[in-house]
Amino acid sequence: MKKIVIIMLLAMIGLQAAAQGHGGSSLNERFYQAKLKEIVYRLHITEQQKKKFEPIYRSYCEEMRALWNERKTPIKPGTSSDAAAIAKRKMEMQQRAQGIRIKYIDKFATVLNANQVDRLFEVESIIQQKLKERQKQARRQ
Repeated sequence: MKKIVIIMLLAMIGLQAAAQGHGGSSLNERFYQAKLKEIVYRLHITEQQKKKFEPIYRSYCEEMRALWNERKTPIKPGTSSDAAAIAKRKMEMQQRAQGIRIKYIDKFATVLNANQVDRLFEVESIIQQKLKERQKQARRQ
């Protein structure tokens, strides 16, 4: 069962990478649903917990997506401080992302137990790493 869930997640990630810029809203929803299923599976979230967790997690994901979409705004090249500007922007985005995580941790704690809350961001990180690996593979082909 675990392998099936992981394969489904990787397939969804592959579709997301292949269809970037091609009407991605439904693709974003499918990716979100795959990510949610993986989190529910890995954290052993009950059906009752899932009903309460899902709207909180959706809101969290929307805020994170909006933040990372800001990152796509290019920095004007040609200045001696390009590298510094890029590094600063990356650190500021990470800091803002951390702020969003902190904002939602109390909300997640109203639904999840302590172990689940502790592992939530770890599991999310694993999913993001898989996505990055899949995107790298797609670019190589």
